[in-house]
Amino acid sequence: MNSTHMNPLSSAAAADQSVQFDDWYRAHGRAIYRFIARRVRSAEDAADILQSTYLGAWENRASYRGTAQPKTWLTAIALNVVRNHVSRASDYRFVIEPLDDHESELVDTRAPERCVSVRQTFSRFLEFAQSLSPEQQRMLELLFVDNVSYVEVAAALGIPVGTVRSRLSRLRSKLDRHFEHAGAP
Repeated sequence: MNSTHMNPLSSAAAADQSVQFDDWYRAHGRAIYRFIARRVRSAEDAADILQSTYLGAWENRASYRGTAQPKTWLTAIALNVVRNHVSRASDYRFVIEPLDDHESELVDTRAPERCVSVRQTFSRFLEFAQSLSPEQQRMLELLFVDNVSYVEVAAALGIPVGTVRSRLSRLRSKLDRHFEHAGAP
């Protein structure tokens, strides 16, 4: 068979894959975009990274074995694209917004003493989070902001699940020491 003529079966398979990727984009595109946007500085960068994520997924579709959920696989690809983006931005550091921007979401403003306590605790936690390496920040963000499982964190970071657990355990101990040293309320 001449290589310039496509086999009808491979053409149908390619069409099926295209439909599958369209479905994945519709099902997970917003969530993947939010995942990316929380890690980069601009909506434009996030949009570019989202497109690179899906392009990378398309180019590597043969490596998708179906052992992970499509969203998990896409998130892992997105994280790698974000890592590459971050490594090229020499001054990049996770942006931690001031508590004042989100205070009404976090505390019951009708209880002033509770507001002060939460503000102090949150400030100490931000101080702790800013002292962590970018990889440690990413792990915490995946676990506690994106609310993904240890398995998904492991896939996204390219490390074993046991490593996620041990690193989290060490971070908890470090956080406890940070609060003890700072004199928790």
